[in-house]
Amino acid sequence: MGSPHLPTLTATLLRSYSEAALRNADELLAEASLLLEHDHMARAYFLAVACVEEAGKALLAFDSQNRNLSDPAVCTKLKKSMESHGEKINYALSMWAMSSPDQRESIRVASNIIVHVKHGREPSMYSDLRTDPDRVQTPREVVRDSAARDCVRLAKNCLAYAHRHLVEKTPATFATAQDRLFTIKSAKFQDLLKIEDFWWYYISRMEAGQQDIAEAVLGYERDHIKTGMPFCPAP
Repeated sequence: MGSPHLPTLTATLLRSYSEAALRNADELLAEASLLLEHDHMARAYFLAVACVEEAGKALLAFDSQNRNLSDPAVCTKLKKSMESHGEKINYALSMWAMSSPDQRESIRVASNIIVHVKHGREPSMYSDLRTDPDRVQTPREVVRDSAARDCVRLAKNCLAYAHRHLVEKTPATFATAQDRLFTIKSAKFQDLLKIEDFWWYYISRMEAGQQDIAEAVLGYERDHIKTGMPFCPAP
């Protein structure tokens, strides 16, 4: 979907797109694993991140089949989300974490990794110039062996979840308010996913039987961001 021209999005097209992204993610994981076995750690890390992105794209496309695709704003936002490295990574990791039997631990891991993975994506592929001191930086020196192994393992977990999701789940239906939040709250939503305190707030809502993420975002913004009072005050 890299073309500047927006295709006409339909549920059928999104379903095909999700399946294609998942097949590509399978190939990326196989290639990342092969590179890992041959001690090409930086490249293994990069392809593992790409696998997570494709898993996120597959989930986004699948889950959006019942959005109001007759609304140009919804289609434009959906296209941008499926092209954004950060949004795809966020979606894949958050969906995997929320599906885990140990949600608290998975959310802790995902919240810590989201920033590292997004920041490590480019350095794992390209050489760069750095300061303090002025020097050349290469991917091999940036990506630790343990980080590469952890990232490949994480990609495997995210991809396994994505496969189960597409088989076991039915695309959700969306209220008008949910589509509105989807189109106008993107930056705030992405920032929220980086806040560990938000996930504890969301877990508390889930435990109370309130699972709607849109309502959770609006509630957290109203009760905690605007008031400056965190849900879980620091000890």
